[in-house]
Amino acid sequence: MIKHGFVIALFGLLFPMHSQAQQCPEISADTDSSRIIVAGGSITEIIYDLGAGDKIVAADSTSNYPAAARELPQIGYVRALSAEGVLSQEPTLLLGEDDTGPPEILDQLRAAGLPIAILGEQHDSQGIIDKVRCVGDLIGMPEAAEAYIAERLKPAADTLLAVQSSDKPSGAILLGIRDGTLIAAGTETSGDGLLEMMSASNALEQMSGWKPVSREAMIVADPSFLVIPQRGLDAAGGVEGLLEHPTLKFTSAAKNGRVFAMDGMAMLGFGPRTLNAAAQLADDIRAEEGTASE
Repeated sequence: MIKHGFVIALFGLLFPMHSQAQQCPEISADTDSSRIIVAGGSITEIIYDLGAGDKIVAADSTSNYPAAARELPQIGYVRALSAEGVLSQEPTLLLGEDDTGPPEILDQLRAAGLPIAILGEQHDSQGIIDKVRCVGDLIGMPEAAEAYIAERLKPAADTLLAVQSSDKPSGAILLGIRDGTLIAAGTETSGDGLLEMMSASNALEQMSGWKPVSREAMIVADPSFLVIPQRGLDAAGGVEGLLEHPTLKFTSAAKNGRVFAMDGMAMLGFGPRTLNAAAQLADDIRAEEGTASE
C-alpha cells in the first residue's frame, strides 16, 4: 500500500516537466527578501545552502531538505497553494519553481502586492548552476552564490563531464507503483534529465512524460538497470518486491538484480544534491558493469 504522502508526490511528478532555456525572473531592485515564502524543494535547499535559511518564513510540502526545512510552517503543496495561507505569513517575497500554482492563486497574490518570482526549470548540470545563481541574485546574495558554485557545484559538474561517453548504458527511472501499475519516466521529465546527466540512455524514450508502463512496452525497452526513489522502493516491498512486479520481472535489470535507490528529491528535484546524485549513480552503474568511471 503506497502511503498518502508518496501519492501526493507521485501525482505532482506525473505532469511533464519541460526543459527550456532557463532565465532568471526580474524583480524590483528594492524588493525586501527578509521574509521569503518558498514553493519548491530545490529552492529551499539552495537558500539554506547559501546560509540564508533564516529568511524563509514558510515553505511548501516538497521542502523537506535540510532537516530544518521540515520545521517551517507549511503553505500546502507547490501546485495547490492557498492565497490565505501564504499571506498569513506576512511574506515580502515568494520564490517558486516552474510548477507553482494554481495560476489564479498567483494572480491573487500579485493583486495583494506580493512580489513573486517563478524560476524556470532546465534538467541538466548547467540548469542547476543557473538556478543557484538566480536564487542568489533574487535574495541579494550573488557573491555567496558564486562562491558556492565554484566550491560545491563545479567539481560535481566536472565529474559528470568526465563520465560522458558514446557507450551509454540503457536504463529506466521509475517513480513507483500506483494501483498496481508501474510509473516511469519518458522524455521531457526530470528522470530523463537525470539519465542524460549520468551519460545513460532512456530505455523508455518512445514515450513522453511520467506514464504508466505496460509489461509489453517494458519488455521491448529492456532496461539494463532501474533507478527509483527510496520511498517508491519501500512502498513496492523492497528490491525483491519490485523485481517480482510482472512489468519488470522479464527485463535484463530484473534478471541481474540491478536496482539503484536514493532520496527522491536528491534524484529528481534538480537542486544542488542532484549533481552529486547523478555522479554517484553513474559511478555505481559503471562499477557494476566493470567499467567504473575514472
